[in-house]
Amino acid sequence: MITAASYGRVWQALPSVADAPLQILLAEDDEQLAALVETTLDADPRFTVVGRARTGDEAVTLCAEHDPDIVLMDIGMPGRDGIEATHAIHGRDPEQHVVIYTGSDEYGDVARAADAGAVGYLHKGALTSPDLADALHVLHTNYVNRVPDPD
Repeated sequence: MITAASYGRVWQALPSVADAPLQILLAEDDEQLAALVETTLDADPRFTVVGRARTGDEAVTLCAEHDPDIVLMDIGMPGRDGIEATHAIHGRDPEQHVVIYTGSDEYGDVARAADAGAVGYLHKGALTSPDLADALHVLHTNYVNRVPDPD
């Protein structure tokens, strides 16, 4: 799994993934955090937020409707959690790029996310970082180019 911590090592070497903005589905139940992330990503010309899910079930439904380039998924979602939602999304489309995030530092969360099909992991604190857009862009570029995690 490619983590945000390793993204800087390959940033300069990879080509851009697309000329059109990457479409993002944001799955976050905290309204203030979701609004902040959406504003941050929409301000960057590399991204367009195409949907915002407040539950894991809604994330699965919106993913099928919008077919985004990246699903940015919180682990702690009401109803179906982010891990279960990621598993359901991958049941429909095994190639869907899901980046999981959580406030937890437990390695087990990373392993469960990877087992569910997530390719990319961010700590929840990264969502308020000025480097969020760069981290997502690199995670997706690495995913598209099948760059293995160097760690």
